[in-house]
Amino acid sequence: MLSSSISLGGGSGTERELRRLERGGVELFPLPTIDEDEKDRPPTLPSGEFRPKQSLGQNYLSDQNYVRKICDALIDTSEGGSRVIELGPGAGALTRLLHERYPLMTAVELDERAISLLSRNIPDLDIIHDDVLQVNWMSLARAKGGRVSVIGNLPYYITSQILFCLVDSYPAIDQAVVTTQWEVAERLTARPGDSQYSILSVVFQLYCEPRIVFKIPPQVFFPVPKVDSALVHLRFPQHRPPLGVDPIHLKKVVHSAFRQRRKMLRQSLKGVAHEAGVALPPQWGVLRPQAMTPQQFVEVTKILFGPADEGPPRRVWRKDQHGEW
Repeated sequence: MLSSSISLGGGSGTERELRRLERGGVELFPLPTIDEDEKDRPPTLPSGEFRPKQSLGQNYLSDQNYVRKICDALIDTSEGGSRVIELGPGAGALTRLLHERYPLMTAVELDERAISLLSRNIPDLDIIHDDVLQVNWMSLARAKGGRVSVIGNLPYYITSQILFCLVDSYPAIDQAVVTTQWEVAERLTARPGDSQYSILSVVFQLYCEPRIVFKIPPQVFFPVPKVDSALVHLRFPQHRPPLGVDPIHLKKVVHSAFRQRRKMLRQSLKGVAHEAGVALPPQWGVLRPQAMTPQQFVEVTKILFGPADEGPPRRVWRKDQHGEW
């Protein structure tokens, strides 16, 4: 369910001077409001007060040049940026510049420490206190009056989960500009025959147009991760041709094929074909998943299960547990 927006306000001068607050049993450490002449400085975190949480997969951007480059990759034309949604703003590295450009934007944040900090540094920021994996994108798009633009520095360990949530709600999404692990970016954009070609490649190239904007070195994050990252842009066409199959059936075919990615379909899809009660034609049975185009997976699904309407958006692709495909 879509949570309500939180307005914590800027707080009194006395409140800002406190070194520690408690909210619902959680210790919060407010920071002073940022002055005009400080806007171009990279975010700083007082020692011991606002440390990134490993449990939330937090890595904060610490390089202002990359902050600007990431924000520049998002172009939203809604009035005041009312349809811009930032996922997991954390300490607000992206948020400050985004809010200057899109004053009516919304941020989705789970960490109460971050909410406290953001509400003081950007008092009029609209904040939804929620887990990004629980956002009802269809309801949010209706509330915003149209398809939304998503931006965020995504936690590594739930990157694919967040992206699959967007795919499951594709009619509500116009675009997404997100940081991911470099390996995930390669999978999203891999072509048939590439070593990184995977379930991610097939699904996202069927539902949207993924591209890598640029590579991001580890040194621009705090804490410094052990891998390179990438900025990825996903464009969801407003009038995408219908798949013509039930996404549940398509998922079954794609997953079964890639579980035995080096085997021919006549072997990897034997169980699926038996369930469907249809024999896979010989010309299709000799194909291997790593060499198939995304559209060929749709055609195989039609052969086995027949054409079908996609039906309303629903949870199909997101897994029950965290982790990468």
